[in-house]
Amino acid sequence: MSVKHALLALLYQRPMHGYELGRQLSLTVQAEWEVKPGQIASTLQRLAEAGLVEYEIEPTADAPDRKVYRLTEAGLAELTDWYRQPEVREYRLGDAFYIKLVLSLVGGPVPPEQVLMEQRRALYRELHQATELRRKADPRAELPWLLLLESAIMHLEADLRWIDMLEARLPELKHHRPPVPLPRPRGRPRRQPATVVEED
Repeated sequence: MSVKHALLALLYQRPMHGYELGRQLSLTVQAEWEVKPGQIASTLQRLAEAGLVEYEIEPTADAPDRKVYRLTEAGLAELTDWYRQPEVREYRLGDAFYIKLVLSLVGGPVPPEQVLMEQRRALYRELHQATELRRKADPRAELPWLLLLESAIMHLEADLRWIDMLEARLPELKHHRPPVPLPRPRGRPRRQPATVVEED
């Protein structure tokens, strides 16, 4: 997730200062995505330097003056481009678990059965947590968050089915042996003798 674009999207709604942006971001997104105040401040500074936002100093009676940020025309163009750019979700091709499993199949200190068991246990733990969050979510007040949880649950259930499939085919998988690279010749290649062309 891009903090830069999230801040631009919030500033499209109305001008805000840094602390207000942090609170609004948390309330709007609701997902497990924590952005530190320091990250918001440094991102706002970079956005201002790039001309995507501008700010006015707002004096306060009982605290230091604060910067209230607003979107510029360049910022609006950047935000519009971001909204129109589709996001390609990762489907774990070449993810860490896959690599760990394949390496356990070709020989390692932990057998593939245990690798699958540990992965299944972790997935069930995540599934339980996501299901609990879904149970507590208010569909009227938190519908976007609820739908994100549904997406997470569907992906976790699909991963668990894949683990079952791997386990069922483990006898076949244990016969898997990756190809061995051909040895490369050492040293410089031998020079070919020059071809003499005879004249008639």
